[in-house]
Amino acid sequence: MKDNIQIDKYLKKAEEAFLDNKLVKSLDYYNKVYELTNGEDVDTIINLALIYDSLGKVEKAEEYYKEALSIDDYEERAYYGLATIYDEKEDYEEAIKLYNKAIYINPNYHKAYFFLANAYDLSGQKNLAIETYEKLLSLDDMDFWSNLNLGCIYEEQNKNDLAYRLFSKALKINPNNHLALFNMGVICCKFNMIEKAINFYEKSIEKNKSYEYSYLNLAVIYKHRDTEKGIQILSSGIENCEKTHFLYYNRSCFYALINENNKSCEDIITALKLYPEFLKYVLEDEELESVRELNSFKSFAAKLN
Repeated sequence: MKDNIQIDKYLKKAEEAFLDNKLVKSLDYYNKVYELTNGEDVDTIINLALIYDSLGKVEKAEEYYKEALSIDDYEERAYYGLATIYDEKEDYEEAIKLYNKAIYINPNYHKAYFFLANAYDLSGQKNLAIETYEKLLSLDDMDFWSNLNLGCIYEEQNKNDLAYRLFSKALKINPNNHLALFNMGVICCKFNMIEKAINFYEKSIEKNKSYEYSYLNLAVIYKHRDTEKGIQILSSGIENCEKTHFLYYNRSCFYALINENNKSCEDIITALKLYPEFLKYVLEDEELESVRELNSFKSFAAKLN
């Protein structure tokens, strides 16, 4: 009886600490519960695994998930937890097996379906990814990320009508998400609805000023219709984003179009400093032919090689 009272006390403190994001403190209390229960309480073991995983101690987390399964081999949370660890390691084959085990035990395991679909997608098994996202949407058709991610796969496959429908659904669920706005811009461009595409890209930038691809895609629309405006958009992206190497590369091409070769050269050199692997593309890019003839570029390229 005394032990049970102490266990309840520690559990309460562990849960409070976890909710306050005091993970080490929470871990300490769960370890005390683990000792008092002789390592036989599965919920405590799962919580220990979760906290160790959150603290980046993956091997320890894996140990505890396996310990939970040694007590109850139908513990869906342990299979799911192990799957996420292998997923992070990009061992998608093992992750997929484990997600499927969790789903076999619990056919309504929402998170397991979602990450299983993502693992299929990342490992190139697109049809299985589609099938899994569709299963998930049959359980919850208002799942924002499932609608968006499935739409992205359909867009990659050029099934644009299906992609448009899913992106529209995602925007109904969350009209302010920059990725949903961005992807609607992509589809509108494919349907040659250019003004709508511009509107979606501009809204995407408004919602997230640090998403570089919105600037790139919007600028490309203006590349030949209003090159200077395209340059302004890319400049704004360079100012607001961390990943700018391809924005510099593209702005270099835009400058080359209006014969601003010195500015173009400055940008391409900056792009190459940030991402030297661009050199093979620069040497073949027809738009940069005149820039490659500049002594400043030749000198830099020689040093880079």
